Amino acid sequence: MGESTGIGWTDHTLNFWWGCHKVSRECKYCYISSMMKRAGLDPFGGPIRTKNWHQAYRWNRQNERVGRRTRVFTCSMSDFFHPGADEWRADAWNVVANCQHLDWLILTKRPDRISQCLPADWSTGYPNVWLGVTAGKKTSLKRIDSLVNIPAAVKFVSAEPLLESLDLRPYLSSIDWVITGCEQARKGARKVMDIEWVREIDSQCRAAGVAHFFKQYYVEDSGTPCTDGMLDGVCRQEWPVTSCNLSSNSASQGGPG
Repeated sequence: MGESTGIGWTDHTLNFWWGCHKVSRECKYCYISSMMKRAGLDPFGGPIRTKNWHQAYRWNRQNERVGRRTRVFTCSMSDFFHPGADEWRADAWNVVANCQHLDWLILTKRPDRISQCLPADWSTGYPNVWLGVTAGKKTSLKRIDSLVNIPAAVKFVSAEPLLESLDLRPYLSSIDWVITGCEQARKGARKVMDIEWVREIDSQCRAAGVAHFFKQYYVEDSGTPCTDGMLDGVCRQEWPVTSCNLSSNSASQGGPG
């Protein structure tokens, strides 16, 4: 729940709460339960509110001083829209609204709950909030249908773990960003990800002008994932262009090349 992160598409992680429940095939080897066990917490007990929220204000002040923006993966150890966190979510939205020099990346497997969990002043969306859904299998593509009907500054799809070939073309006119990557679970991981699946998505994104971030893949016979984003000799690690980052001095932004 701290500042450092090995996730290539974000600068920070901040967990307003810890704890989740598995809802789909992509969740099978999720790291959350094992990390909670190691921390001495009940991995099946639902969300637990954390005490580290002040970090967001520190990052925000730092960014304001130097004129930059940084990204915060929100609730990497839970789901922001988990029903077990309903009583704390208004407080979390207040932090998000008061940290305008941070871009909050909220990724969910519960898009059916987004509308009922938005703050009253959401309107066309907070300019510093990106909403995304996980869809690494065809059976999860229906989540995108829920997402595209919700106003947001950035809408994104995380096809991680990417478990089969996907056709995202019907959705890309309403999506700003796609993340792809193999599974990294320590035990039982489905490490076989056909690079052709990534090529297909990359080609779909190129044609639609959508940013694509290729997060990681396993080199043959390697137990360590490669995170350089290289696809056929080209680095495909891009971020969407937004109204916020157009005026930012951050050097880490970039659209499809």
